[in-house]
Amino acid sequence: MSVVTLLLVNVLLHLTAGVCLFVAGRSLRAGAALSLWGLSNLVYAAGFIVLVQRPSPSLDAYFSLGGNLLLDLGAAIAFLSLHRLLGGSRRDLWPLLPAALLSLGKVAFTLAVEYNLSLNIVLGCLSRALLAGMGSWLLLRRAEPWLRPAAWMVAGFQLLWVLLLLVRVVWQTAWALRPDAALLGSLTDPTSAISLLLRSVITFTMTVGFLWMIGRRLEATLVRQATEDPLTGVANRRALWEKAERLIGRAASRRAPLSVLMVDIDHFKSVNDRWGHGMGDRLLKAVAGALTDGVRTGDMVARVGGEEFAIMLPDADAATAAAVAERVRAAVALLQVEGDEGALSCTVSIGHATLAPGLPWERLIKAADEALYNAKRGGRNRVEAAAAPVA
Repeated sequence: MSVVTLLLVNVLLHLTAGVCLFVAGRSLRAGAALSLWGLSNLVYAAGFIVLVQRPSPSLDAYFSLGGNLLLDLGAAIAFLSLHRLLGGSRRDLWPLLPAALLSLGKVAFTLAVEYNLSLNIVLGCLSRALLAGMGSWLLLRRAEPWLRPAAWMVAGFQLLWVLLLLVRVVWQTAWALRPDAALLGSLTDPTSAISLLLRSVITFTMTVGFLWMIGRRLEATLVRQATEDPLTGVANRRALWEKAERLIGRAASRRAPLSVLMVDIDHFKSVNDRWGHGMGDRLLKAVAGALTDGVRTGDMVARVGGEEFAIMLPDADAATAAAVAERVRAAVALLQVEGDEGALSCTVSIGHATLAPGLPWERLIKAADEALYNAKRGGRNRVEAAAAPVA
């Protein structure tokens, strides 16, 4: 199969993948990473199209340079798409600078001296290898656990592409030293055909892998939306109830205690009335953060009402529940939330109850609610326990 034929095959693959991914990314909410990956494929396709063109011998050098620069740009956009998907930091963008300098080096040498095919290929391969290699590093280091199978597959093919690019750098460097290289031309270079053939395979597999990653992310987003309170970021009522059913069964089988805290922000309505709902939302977030920081590893904080939270305490008896409740009450009392009219503080009232093994979850919640009511009636900013372990 000729190099020109392989170039056309890559054009069709990149165009098809690019259009489909770009359109899909634009139609999906938060599909910027998918759109960027599609755009990178379209830019790759444009680069291959330019490389195929041979309008006249005097323009061959400029078309070759332009096509390779488009391939460099496609690699940069692909790197940006991975960076966006994985939520990388600004510091992770550093490979873009040396990659851009390598690309500019080709332009500078062509304008200042003359067009050199081997130099053009070597600098282009180094630029793309750097971006693909650092993209693989992001996939291996930044991918969350649920994303790793798909991310590692894409990283594997990215690293294979890096290896091929480096092999081509070595070959082209040796090729340029041949005295007859200028006479033989680039089409006799076997690495051109090999790299284009494998590029077509890698394009397909990496696109499948990227779609797999996007699918896993969308799945995780749907799960999070179904189980997480959108304002505070803690679990919602549904997630709490689902976990409670599992913990009730575990507590019964192990004959272990299970406690719950019901937490209510004191005088929250007056905060909304005086400071506005925006300040009320900020206060809810601050309280949720204080509760999350104050509980033990394995405990679960959930928002179950407007200003009401519940905290599930597995393997916690009444004494442990009382200690956790007092700790989070004190932490909330120290909060200072800045607003337009100054700093706002608040307190919480807490009721806690401990469930005897084998009894229903609803009875535990009812007992903790009654204890919370007693805390409110007793003056607020206090912790009250249910009269006895719920039985």
